[in-house]
Amino acid sequence: MCLCLWLTWPSSMACCSTSSALQKHPSPPWRIVLTTYRRQSPYMVTLIVLEAVINWWMGKKHNVADSVTSISSGLIMTMVGMLTHGMMLSIYSYVHEHYRVMDLPWDSAATWVITAVLVDLGYYWFHRASHEVAFLWSVHQVHHSSEEFNLTTAFRQPVFQGLFQLTHWFYLPAALVVPPSQFLVHSQFVFLFQFWIHSELIGDIGPLGWIFNTSTYHQVHHGSNRYCLDKNYGGFLSVWDRIFGTFQDLRSDQETVYGLIDQPQFFNIIKHQFFYFKCIQDKVATSTDWLDQITVWFKGPGWFPGLPRLGNNDLCPEIPERKIHYSTISILSHFYLVIQLIGVFIMHDDLSRLYGSMTQGVTLAVMTFILWTLTSISLHYDQHPLTIPMELSRCAVSLAVYQMMGGWKEGTFTSSAFTVWMTSSLMITLAASFSNKKKEAE
Repeated sequence: MCLCLWLTWPSSMACCSTSSALQKHPSPPWRIVLTTYRRQSPYMVTLIVLEAVINWWMGKKHNVADSVTSISSGLIMTMVGMLTHGMMLSIYSYVHEHYRVMDLPWDSAATWVITAVLVDLGYYWFHRASHEVAFLWSVHQVHHSSEEFNLTTAFRQPVFQGLFQLTHWFYLPAALVVPPSQFLVHSQFVFLFQFWIHSELIGDIGPLGWIFNTSTYHQVHHGSNRYCLDKNYGGFLSVWDRIFGTFQDLRSDQETVYGLIDQPQFFNIIKHQFFYFKCIQDKVATSTDWLDQITVWFKGPGWFPGLPRLGNNDLCPEIPERKIHYSTISILSHFYLVIQLIGVFIMHDDLSRLYGSMTQGVTLAVMTFILWTLTSISLHYDQHPLTIPMELSRCAVSLAVYQMMGGWKEGTFTSSAFTVWMTSSLMITLAASFSNKKKEAE
């Protein structure tokens, strides 16, 4: 396949012979990926709501702020991933075209089985490296920073994982054998498979668990209990953990505590992406050994000077003792923020649908609006001092830029609808600001 695949589709495919299946598609690979996300979103949202209703019926308190933070993280990750996904697929296609060691027929069942095995093996080593190499863990820890284990947790993905396509670098060896069409399908399958296993409602699936990853295995993976640490890295298969000695079944004698060992007590989505890098550097802040300053990023996240490369899990608490962090904002504030999230979700869907046909200016404006809004939402939950200024500026600037652009005709929101949304948000925020000042004066 040609290196310029993602820019010149479908004309570039005329000269490429490695993937007859992809030649039949009228869209470039990155658009197929975005379409997959868009088609699955309604089903995912429905299942999230259904799970929340069932948990409520069972008497379990739902941490709305945590779920919104998780969904916000996923929206940002997939948004920035649009910028680089095509390039990564082109690199994969280039490697397969020029360096493959054998030709596998795209329509052979054996090819699909081999692809499933190799892609999941690549995911296993990506996932394991993300837990055993400090700079990768500084990125991946975002996914583990939720103190809940529900379907929204699957959305809590790191921005840098999407921007730099970290998973796909571990998939690249498969390009020596696997055609791009099969890789594209199975990489998306592994990604989507991860959704349903992020729920405590699923439970054990019996003998199938000897082969496939399950919710109970993944509960262990997300636990911060000592026995849960560094276990169960598989994508959709559990066999790799059994082969490489990282498998652990769920124990019934301990309540699983989710989150990080040193759990952050904030919802700021930007801070979540960056704070752990400082945690790694702080480990060697007083070290006089310049080698430690470098190697700390390649050792395990549990490493401290004087310990083995991966640290010593026996030094971690057997069962962390902490209360789950909730936001203390009012129900009306929760409602306001959920409305903002729904609006952003719609605009993110428009961005996924129209990305290839949008100008750079419109793309930048929409992405900035999405990031700004989701950041503002998270500051609301933290009751940050910059919450009101951030929200007022978001609404005012968005209204001004939208008018300067002449609207976004291809988007779901009409000019009137967007104007009403931003104007009403601006008025509500002004009212909240005056109310807060009045309370402070009293």
